[in-house]
Amino acid sequence: MNSKLHVRNLPNWVTNQDLSDKFARFGDVDFALVVRDDLSGESCGFGLVEMADELSAQEAIKWLNFSSYQGQILSVSLFDSAKSAH
Repeated sequence: MNSKLHVRNLPNWVTNQDLSDKFARFGDVDFALVVRDDLSGESCGFGLVEMADELSAQEAIKWLNFSSYQGQILSVSLFDSAKSAH
């Protein structure tokens, strides 16, 4: 069961805690990370969230995918580790 989510189109100022808080209303968040550029430290505009269970992850996708967050339209989907390895 996959409870890992890929969150795209994040506003640049979003922190790991902001991301965790955004998803916490759907269940326990085990991990939230805004991916940042190694050199500049600026957000790359996407992040990863791991929910405690698959049901929570599905609810988060249902309510947050294509939702507005500080003027940005989020894209939330299950994280496919097989695709990220290529």
